Amino acid sequence: MTDDLSERGVALFDMDGTLLPWDTQYVFSCFVLRLHPWRRLLVLLFLACIPLYVLRIWDENRMKRAYLIYLWGLPAETVREYGRKFGSLAQEWIYPELKERLEEHRKKGDLCLMVSASPTFYAEPLGELLGFDGVLGTDVLLDGRMPAMPELPNGNNKGQIKVERLRERKVLPEHGVLDNAAAYSDSGADMPMLLSCGRRVLVNPSPSLKEDERLAGAECLYPARPWRGKLGKIWKIALFVMGMVNINVRKSMIS
Repeated sequence: MTDDLSERGVALFDMDGTLLPWDTQYVFSCFVLRLHPWRRLLVLLFLACIPLYVLRIWDENRMKRAYLIYLWGLPAETVREYGRKFGSLAQEWIYPELKERLEEHRKKGDLCLMVSASPTFYAEPLGELLGFDGVLGTDVLLDGRMPAMPELPNGNNKGQIKVERLRERKVLPEHGVLDNAAAYSDSGADMPMLLSCGRRVLVNPSPSLKEDERLAGAECLYPARPWRGKLGKIWKIALFVMGMVNINVRKSMIS
């Protein structure tokens, strides 16, 4: 990214919970499992790894690699194809309020980037459909058939790693705050990115995030979630897994 950002604005959008309400890494796995029901057995192998994380034998990066075991043996091009199809599906879930904000930044000529911990193989197609200038996600090595634990060449694109990658691309300064940048997020995991931007916008923030003194003065957006309470969210995803509904933000607001 070679743009001169001294005058041009920057808008950085987290994806899961910010642009859309769902944890797309989980929903994408459900998307694949609906196409290949037998792969639910592979998920059991991942569940067997959870004690390794609880006991701190494995870190979050390795657990993320292990979670992708449901793709084991699929050709790389098939994974890319599923990513494109999922991206097309996921664009229907974007909060209308966030879509409007993105369009406002685009009209102003701001550099608009999606910065997500989700895998690039579906985050990039979604970002392109939404009109982002670029996408920084968790890169997954796609070469031949998928191994049980695919490599993540740039690590898990989360927390401080997001900021480091943005600095490498000269989007954010090495030190301090970029005053003409706006960061959108729903999560405290994005604190490094939020604090690196002059404008912070919190989407459906938890009380603890909203009350964090470091984010004093941040704008808060409260788009309507497509469920009522935690049980409503679990039930909606359960129906999706069973193939009985399609997750859609606008339609599900009345259900």
